[in-house]
Amino acid sequence: MRWFLDMCIILYYISEGDKEIFIKKSQKFVNEKKENKFLLCYYIKDENIPKWLNRQKVLFRELIKQISNSKYEPYSSEECKYLYDKDKKKLIKLIAYFRDVSDKKEIIKKFENAFQEIEFRVNIFLKEKIDEFVIPISEIDFELKSHLFTFLNLGSPIKNDSDAKTLASAIQEHNKNSLTILTADKSDWNEDLLEEVNYHFNLKKKYPELPKIKYLQDF
Repeated sequence: MRWFLDMCIILYYISEGDKEIFIKKSQKFVNEKKENKFLLCYYIKDENIPKWLNRQKVLFRELIKQISNSKYEPYSSEECKYLYDKDKKKLIKLIAYFRDVSDKKEIIKKFENAFQEIEFRVNIFLKEKIDEFVIPISEIDFELKSHLFTFLNLGSPIKNDSDAKTLASAIQEHNKNSLTILTADKSDWNEDLLEEVNYHFNLKKKYPELPKIKYLQDF
């Protein structure tokens, strides 16, 4: 089977996040790959992952500043504008955990190396686990992406262009060679969203086949 991976599968595999069950399931699924093929779109490889890695770099630098300098005003650095709310929540947990550690130098040294370790694990995954990169960014169908974007997070002021580009890539590749999407996002990635393609006159003709979506938590 050809599995089109959501980026969260990679992050769980390298033990990022606080959902231990998802981490274990991702590692089990990937390690028991057998004859399966793992696909990743170029958008995730060339844009989403680099952006995520950059945020982790900023996060660890901010963490070191807050731990090592009691006079530092949290998030006063210009680069902190790149952090998401979920990054700041992660930062708060790390600070709470390490603030009372007596040997600050040792903790700082560990965090200085933490980013390099994360980057290394991501790159190893891309090199050793991904069989094929699909749909160059320049080939993402703007009309398809825009249509999916309209119905993502329907009713919410927060829209996710990243998800729209990733799902558009999956649909485009599926109509070349059948695939199944794997994600852990049951709230936004669902077949009702994909079915919206069938209600668009032009897109229905261009993409008559829609991929199935499977969820990591169901394995």
